[in-house]
Amino acid sequence: MFFGDFRYCEGSAKKRAETYYGVSGVYFLLVIAFVAALLYQFLVFFAMIGLSFIVSIVLLPKAIELQRKEIGKQKQETDSSAPLRLRDFLTWKAWIKLKATHGFRKTVTLFLLTNTGIVVAVVLTFIVLGLMTTLMAVFYTVSFTVFYFIISYRQVWKALKEP
Repeated sequence: MFFGDFRYCEGSAKKRAETYYGVSGVYFLLVIAFVAALLYQFLVFFAMIGLSFIVSIVLLPKAIELQRKEIGKQKQETDSSAPLRLRDFLTWKAWIKLKATHGFRKTVTLFLLTNTGIVVAVVLTFIVLGLMTTLMAVFYTVSFTVFYFIISYRQVWKALKEP
């Protein structure tokens, strides 16, 4: 099966594959935007950011539904009594195990703090490289935190709260 060939996919598998390709395309546009910023091609940078924003908004309902299904599937496959491993953090298994041992509120708080910490680390790297000012860094960190909280909290809450 080559990239973009959905002939052999069944109904929901085809939708899932299309959503994965769309989300991957958004990340690809963001990489192009980053390279354009490094090369001081700001017109290309803003075009790629704008295009990725539009595609993200269009894909948001499908991506949220897909994320909910993925968390539910991993929840059924996860043995909560098994020891927590570092590679579990590459999937939802770590958060499911943490919820079972530390409770829902602590897990969701840690989840949001971890994601915000990653954004802060990336933004600090951009500041050190001279690609971003402190004011821009604060704006991006706050806006990411607020939007990510609004979009993902309800999804994570729904998926982890269910028995």
